[in-house]
Amino acid sequence: MSLDWRSLPSLAALRAFDATARNGDFARAARSLNVTHAAVAQQVRALEKDLGMSLAVREGRSVRLTPLGVELARSLAEGFETIADGIDTLRRREQRRGIRITATPFLVDRIITPRLSEFWDAHPGSEISIHPSREYIDIASEGFDLAIRALPNSTEMTWPGVDVAPLAEMLVVGIVAPKLLEDASANPQDLPWLEHDGMMSKLIMMRDCGLEVEKLTFVPIGSPNLLMEAVRQGLGATLFSEQFTREDLAAGRLVQVPLPKTLYARYLAVTPKGPRHALVEPFVEWVRTLF
Repeated sequence: MSLDWRSLPSLAALRAFDATARNGDFARAARSLNVTHAAVAQQVRALEKDLGMSLAVREGRSVRLTPLGVELARSLAEGFETIADGIDTLRRREQRRGIRITATPFLVDRIITPRLSEFWDAHPGSEISIHPSREYIDIASEGFDLAIRALPNSTEMTWPGVDVAPLAEMLVVGIVAPKLLEDASANPQDLPWLEHDGMMSKLIMMRDCGLEVEKLTFVPIGSPNLLMEAVRQGLGATLFSEQFTREDLAAGRLVQVPLPKTLYARYLAVTPKGPRHALVEPFVEWVRTLF
């Protein structure tokens, strides 16, 4: 049976009558709906006019339902309770569904995964699926609840149909093995720079900090997972978050490249527009504490 909404009274009038039937008077019905006493009475009278029948009779401060009113109240109660049960079922199912996250491989491997147990301790029973990727994808159609991506400060996020929130800002520095910097006489233009898959953002940052990218010598290494070890082995220089190179710099395994300009980048939390998974906000807040 198809539903003809045009044949039904207004939902506001039906809600007002249902609240009146449940509470027994207009005043308590008004409080339950957070509207005025007069608004409820007006909606009930409008419903009676629309249906062409008497549904409720005022008796002092209370309201007595007519036989037709009792019948309608019973149907509305069943209908609204069915709707409430259906919505509650969907919400509980959504809460049980794990959150799907896509984040940059470095963030997953070096920052999130080593401390993920902390989030689970705070949110026991949470199911989290994390997909390492730096690709710019349609996160809604791919079924992700949250994407975390790194961008140069000079670049704006242009994904359509998403909400974007800042997650963390990073100081980006040039790093290299000490022997290479000595050989290059401290000139970053003379250094070999490591080239790896998916380094478009890094090329933008290299230009932002004043390097002439077209005149640089690049050494291909393929996977960015090999990046830090390749730098330590003296194969070339790269740009990296200063926060996550401090240990190597302090130990003397790496030294900073003197860049022409100070450079910053940022991590962004990207979510599809519309309702969010219940774990998105607490997960984002937790990731912020890791920086």
